[in-house]
Amino acid sequence: MWFKLAPDIWQTLGLGALVLLVFTALVFDLRERRIPNTLVLLTLGAGLFINLVGPQIWLRGSGLLSAYPGALGAKGALLGALTGLAIFLAFYLLRAMGAGDVKLMAAIGSFVGPATAVNLALFILVTGGVLALVRMVWLGKTQLVLFNVATALGQYIPGSVARFDAATQSADRMPYGVAMAGGLLAYGAWIFSGHAPLVNF
Repeated sequence: MWFKLAPDIWQTLGLGALVLLVFTALVFDLRERRIPNTLVLLTLGAGLFINLVGPQIWLRGSGLLSAYPGALGAKGALLGALTGLAIFLAFYLLRAMGAGDVKLMAAIGSFVGPATAVNLALFILVTGGVLALVRMVWLGKTQLVLFNVATALGQYIPGSVARFDAATQSADRMPYGVAMAGGLLAYGAWIFSGHAPLVNF
């Protein structure tokens, strides 16, 4: 660390950068239905930088989204990126999520570290599910969505001929950047209102 920065100032600057980058990704996702790789790399680089130059207070649960803010160092940032990538990779392989969303979650993980990446992913997934349900009802596509879910699950029954391709048979595709931004805000509100993380290691 080549300059001294108070933990609360570091946290404010780091969270400001993270929110700005995630909401920039949201704008791209809404307008273009994609998240540029350049923005993902910028987010990943910013997460690494912030965790390298910040005050490294080695307390359990430290990081940006913590009551005890402290930088995680290069190892913590890289583990956070890998954790974020691993969690959302399964959804990409099931074709339920785009590659840009997975890469953005990895980049967000570099800001917050592995434990917070798990907690944040849970909040993002719940937020995404709630938004998808609201959107489904609002657009009047409940029957089609339920049929698609039944088809998607049915293809895993032995002997079933049902096949479902989320990329071509989806009733409607919500830009997942909305869920990621909403989940980030929800988790931040949860932590800073005094609640403990759901998962801690």
